[in-house]
This record gives sequence, structure tokens and C-alpha cells, in this order.
Amino acid sequence: MSVPPVDAEIQTLLDTADTGVFPVYGLDAVLAEPERYALLRQRPDTPVDDRVKVRDLFIPGPGGQLRLRVYRPGARDDLPVILYVHGGAFTYGSPEAEEERSLRYARDVDAVVVSVDYRLAPEHPYPAAADDAYAALTWIAANAAQVGGDPERIAVAGGSAGGNIAASTVLRARDLGGPHVVFQSLTYPGVDGGLTSGSAREFTDTPVLNRGALELAWRYYAEESHPAPYASPFRAADLGGLPPAYIAVAEVDPLRDEGRDYAARLSAAGVTTELVQVPGAVHGFDLLFPKARISERSLTDQVRALREALHS
Repeated sequence: MSVPPVDAEIQTLLDTADTGVFPVYGLDAVLAEPERYALLRQRPDTPVDDRVKVRDLFIPGPGGQLRLRVYRPGARDDLPVILYVHGGAFTYGSPEAEEERSLRYARDVDAVVVSVDYRLAPEHPYPAAADDAYAALTWIAANAAQVGGDPERIAVAGGSAGGNIAASTVLRARDLGGPHVVFQSLTYPGVDGGLTSGSAREFTDTPVLNRGALELAWRYYAEESHPAPYASPFRAADLGGLPPAYIAVAEVDPLRDEGRDYAARLSAAGVTTELVQVPGAVHGFDLLFPKARISERSLTDQVRALREALHS
């Protein structure tokens, strides 16, 4: 399997990116370098959007106090709620690191976004992150009015490792009989720790994310068995009864095929599923380079899918 060409605009941005800010090449090496890895775990400066009110809440979590960062467009009540799970190879990241996406979801979907600051591996391996996200979902369902939300219109969204944890969360909600989730949005999700898909095997040297980084991330998160279904949602025996799904995958990404395969399994199980493959896109393209043309199109499409699901 040959690696597809990277979109020309994205390639130019990759070639000129400040790799001291984010390692657009060789994430596997960076995760193994303590000094550079520490940089990834720092929270970046927060963007400002006067149209969205931002505040932190602290709730009881499985491992102690759990921080939720809430993005509310205006002071309206009874808005739909999006539980957002940030990415970061299970090992870094924060709500602030993906704040631009949360602000856009809040403003353009017209929804309250609650981003969960879950515990990170390797200090807190599986099931810590999955437990924290599910705890956030149960809190939202029981306390939606505190954030101006409607408990009957909750979606779960996330990208990369966050897409894994988001998929895990809706699986657990189904298995435990709630809370009710009306939609799931997964962006280039990593849903199978076995890394057996075609792209995971063949795309060994792609920009931003490569095979080595995936192996290291899974070693930190759930090394032994990648237990199904909550660490590796793809391995769930049954995907029926899950909420409708929107899945976006990047063409030049080792996670591409497991995202496509997960979408196919959801569809085969009777779950309404929309799959979008972004040509020429690398992993994390819309977060790293949100002003690129393909990023703008993808973010607009993500917003469209969430808005249709939550406001229909």
C-alpha cells in the first residue's frame, strides 16, 4: 500500500512549521524525550471569543477532583450539550490545547461544549481516561441545567485518542443503560490498539503521526491486551444500538483504515453513520492548521453534522 500524497497547502505548512511548538515530524521520538515531551503537556495560550463564555467546573471523579471546561454561547438555557474529549496520544493535551475547536463548536453548532480534562497516561493508564469521560457524561446528564444545557440532547465528540475515548463513552452508556446520547462525532479516531488495519501496518513514516508513535502511545495507555470494548471500541462484539455517528478520517494517516472499518461495522449493525475521508489530510490537520482550505472545509462539515443532529 503506497502512502497518498499530502495536500499541497498542508505540505507547505508542515515544511515551514515551528517544530519546537508541535513536533510535526517524529512524534514517536518526542514522546520518548522527557524535555520535549514536557512541552507537549503544557497548556497553550487560550484564544478569546467574546461570543462564548468560558468557565471551569470541578466535579467528583473516579480519581479525585475532575475538571470540566465549559463553553457556553451567550446566556441561553436548554441548549444541546457536546461532551468533548481532546486528543493527544493518551499522554498529553488538555481542554485548552483544543480550545479553538471547542469555541467553534459552541458558537457555530449553538451548543454548550463541556471539555473533560481527563487523566493522562502513562501515570494514569487505562481505564483512567475512559472512566473520567464517562463520569463527565453522567454528570452532564444529571446536571445539564447548571451549564444551560438540555439533558435530552447530548452528543459526544473527540478526535484521535479523544475519538477513542468518545467511542468508548457511548459504548459504556449503551451497555449500562444510560445516559442517553443522541450523536457521536469521531475525528480520525484510534479505535483499535491491535494496529492491524492496512494503513496502521503500512503507513510507517507519515507526518505528525506514524507507526512508532502509535505503538508507544498504546504501550503507555493499555499495553497488555487492549481490552475490548472500552479501550479498543473496534473490538466490541456488537455495535448495535449506538447513537448515529459522523466519522472523519484523514487520507494520509495510519489511523485512516480503522476509522473507515469502524464506520463500516457501525453501519452494518444498523447505526446511521456518515463517513468522510479528507483527501491529502494528515493526522490532526484541522487542529495544527485550522486556516488551511481542507481544514476549513472539514471543520465546517463537523459543525454541520453536529448541528443537524442536535437541532433537528
